[in-house]
This record gives sequence, C-alpha cells and structure tokens, in this order.
Amino acid sequence: MPDIRLLDASVDDETISDLRILIDSRHIKYITVDPGNSAHITHHPSSGKPHFSRVTNDPLPSIAQPWHPARVESLDCQLGDKLRSNVHEATCSKFEGKVVVKLARFPWEIWQLDYETQAYQWIQGHEIAPAFLAHLTKEGRIIGFVMEHIVNARHAEPEDLPLCQETLRRLHRLGIKHGDVNKHNILVRDSTAILIDLDNTLRGQEADVLNEEFLSLDAELRDTSGRGGTIVESSG
Repeated sequence: MPDIRLLDASVDDETISDLRILIDSRHIKYITVDPGNSAHITHHPSSGKPHFSRVTNDPLPSIAQPWHPARVESLDCQLGDKLRSNVHEATCSKFEGKVVVKLARFPWEIWQLDYETQAYQWIQGHEIAPAFLAHLTKEGRIIGFVMEHIVNARHAEPEDLPLCQETLRRLHRLGIKHGDVNKHNILVRDSTAILIDLDNTLRGQEADVLNEEFLSLDAELRDTSGRGGTIVESSG
C-alpha cells in the first residue's frame, strides 16, 4: 500500500476543491483540474463512488527569477506551526534552530511568491525585513523561500510608531512602497521594527506616493478591525 499524506487543502462546498497530497514521501499530486501531476476526482456515473476521471502530468510553474545562491529542498524541511495559509515555522537540516518557510501550495500561488522573491532582492542588506536565507525547491522547481525566524517579537502597536517610521523610511529611501503597512505586517523586537509580507511592494515610486504611505502609518497602527491578521482556513 502506498503511504499517502494530505499536505494542504482548499475546500469549497459548491465548486472544485483542491488538495495537495504526498504519495510515498516523494510524489506530490494536486487533486485539481489544473496542470501538473494532477487528477480530477468525480463520482463514477454508474457506481456513484469517487474515481479519477482525468489524470495529467504537465510541467508545473516555478519562480522565474532566483537570485540567492542557497537552495533547500522542501521535503528536507519539517513544517511546524502555521503562521498564515502558506507560511510555516519549520526546521531544515541546513539551518540551526527554527526558520520560516513561505511556499506556493498550489500552482496559481507561484506568481505572488515570484514577486515577493524579487522584493527581497531589492532590500537585501538594508535591515528592513527578515533575512532571506534560501530559495525553496521541489524536484528542481523553485516554489518559495526560507527566511529568518524572528523570535521574541510581537505585532506593532500605536506606541511603536517612531520605530515603524524608521524602518519604513529605509524602505522608502530605496524608492519602494510596501503596499500594505497594516499592524500585522510589522514585527517589533528589541526596539526594532521589521516589515513582513512584501508581496504588494512597488518599486520606483514617486515621493508623493511614498509620503502618502508614510502618513498612513499612524492610522494603520491604531486600526482595530483585525485587517491583515492571521488567516485560518477550513480543511473541511
């Protein structure tokens, strides 16, 4: 019997649900209608039981513009607590202690991580965000990245405005707009503010655009709506 393990699920009661399944430790199947090592499960027209109505084996997408020299195979990382839908604490043999892994669970998430990967290259060495440690791969494809685990940190609060302004200024000096400076995208540790979630960044921005974001920071830190907080997904 094969060893089958469910890795991720995006469940919809009315339309198509997407599952990511690990088979025999190495072979991952996407139970969707999307391209890749995938299969489409429907009810058999005569028996009514679930069956594979279509199976494909097409190339899956990869992050297109790698820049960091380090690579880590995804199956060499042990995923721990889920921080967001596709963000996990993890341990990898290549690194001491915990790291954070951000990965594309399904093919359509690649483009967003591709853009965020570029953003980390733009800010490398400027102490703005967690350190980018390695590209995350699966059988040669780049599906995400490994970054520093910020320990003993908390989300920013209104009283942290000066610290947050200092870090945001460093980003703006590079001509980069963060694009989503809500309080849940800023960590505070040891009197330092650290920006996370760079998938909405915009490069080459005019001064008035950057100033508008800078002036919005105070209201963002005071916001109590929960916007940008931890996302919890149902697995069915």
